[in-house]
Amino acid sequence: MPTSSTVTAAALLDDLRSRRAGAAPLPGLEPDAYARGHAAFERLSDQRGLIADHLRARLTAIGDEPISVLSVGCGDGSLDVRLAEGLIRAVPGRPVRYVGIDPWSGSAALFAAEMAALEAHELTVDVHVAAFADAPVKHQFDVVVFVHSIYYVPDVGETLRAAVDLLRPGGQLWVLNAPRAALNALVDVLAPRLEDHRQWFSADVERAFVDSGLALGPVVTLDALVDLASGGDEVLDFAVQARLTPDLREPVRTYLDAVSVPGADGRPRVPHPVDVFTTIRH
Repeated sequence: MPTSSTVTAAALLDDLRSRRAGAAPLPGLEPDAYARGHAAFERLSDQRGLIADHLRARLTAIGDEPISVLSVGCGDGSLDVRLAEGLIRAVPGRPVRYVGIDPWSGSAALFAAEMAALEAHELTVDVHVAAFADAPVKHQFDVVVFVHSIYYVPDVGETLRAAVDLLRPGGQLWVLNAPRAALNALVDVLAPRLEDHRQWFSADVERAFVDSGLALGPVVTLDALVDLASGGDEVLDFAVQARLTPDLREPVRTYLDAVSVPGADGRPRVPHPVDVFTTIRH
C-alpha cells in the first residue's frame, strides 16, 4: 500500500506536470552553467565517491598488465583523476593510457589539467573536444566507460555497439546511468528534450543492451544521496536539467522535501542512485 509521503510526492509531481501542460519548454543549461551546477551538485552528493570506489576496485581487478581507459563524457576529470591515480598506485611503473572525450572545451581543459597534476611518467593522457560519435578515437581499449553521459546520445543502441567496437577482446564496457527514480521523475517532467530525443534512463539503457544483442552482466546499483536542501538555484537547475522559472522553484523544492530521506546526520537527503551496466567483448 502506498505511504502518505508517496501519495503526497505523486500529487506534487502531478501538480508540476499540470503547471507545465501546454507551456513552452524550459530553457536548457548552457555549457558553463551546466559545468558550474554540476560541480556544486557533486559537492552535495556522496555519489561521486561511491562511483570512484566501485570503478577503482573494478579497474585494479583487471590485472597488472599495461592498461588503457576511454572515458566518454569525462567532464572536468574529478572522477577520472582518482581512477588514474588508483591504477598508478596499484601497480607502480605500469603504463596507463587514459583518453577523455567531452563536447565542451572548458571541461576538457580541466580534465587535462587534473591528469597533468598527477605528474606520473607512466601515464599517457589525451583528450578530445567532441561528441562521442565524432571523436577521432581509433585505438582499442581495455575499458570504455560512460559515467552519466549516455543520456545525451541520439541512439543508445548505436552508441553501445560503437563503444564495444573500441574494446580489445576481453575488454569491458561500463555504462553508469540513473534510473527514473524520484529525482529523475522530476527531470522527466521539467527538462527540455535533448535535440531530437528525451533523456535516457536506466530502463532505456538496459533495453538497448538487449536489443543490440550485447550480453549484459549483473547490474549493480549504487545507492547515493544528495543534499539538495543546502543547494542554491544553480544546483536546483542542474538537478532538474533546466533553467527553472521563479514560479517553479518553490513547488520543486516542496516535491524534493517530500521525497527526501534522513541522511546519516539526520538532515534530509534526496535518493540519488546510479546503475552500473557491464558487458565484455568476446
